[in-house]
Amino acid sequence: MKRILVTPLSVIFGLLVVLAAQAEEKEIRGACRADAQKLCKGIQPGGGRLAICLKQHESELSPACRERVAEAQQQGKEFAHACKADAETVCKGVQPGQGRVLRCLVENKDKLSSGCRAEIAEGESRHPCMKDVERLCKGVQPGGGRMMECMKQHEAELSPACKAHHEEKMDGEKK
Repeated sequence: MKRILVTPLSVIFGLLVVLAAQAEEKEIRGACRADAQKLCKGIQPGGGRLAICLKQHESELSPACRERVAEAQQQGKEFAHACKADAETVCKGVQPGQGRVLRCLVENKDKLSSGCRAEIAEGESRHPCMKDVERLCKGVQPGGGRMMECMKQHEAELSPACKAHHEEKMDGEKK
């Protein structure tokens, strides 16, 4: 039972990696970018690896990054509280890990409690590419850059909001 609770927490901590191919990179570009570059050199992004590294170096994080981590943890707790019962019933046979429980919840939205549906909708609204990932990369296993590769393959099909986000991200990396 604890594994079901931990999985949503880690997924939210990585800003719903399963649904947003760029979510972890967005997190790192923000308040934790310098910390990640300093403390997690050589860590390959994806699959929540940078989030895990930052968690391991929690005592060394900058105040801004520590605050962002605390916010992500709170979001994870709220998600877990709202969706724990749904995960235990709707996704009972799903093996936890790599976002499988979250994916199950998203794929079965119509069977979820209103509180869990609201948490998922809030998560989806945080990133402009989430609906595109869900639509275009539904069968792709997260991790190892597979989601990012899927998004690149479907670049022409991305929504205007996702394309704008990607362009903004690329401009930010050039600076």
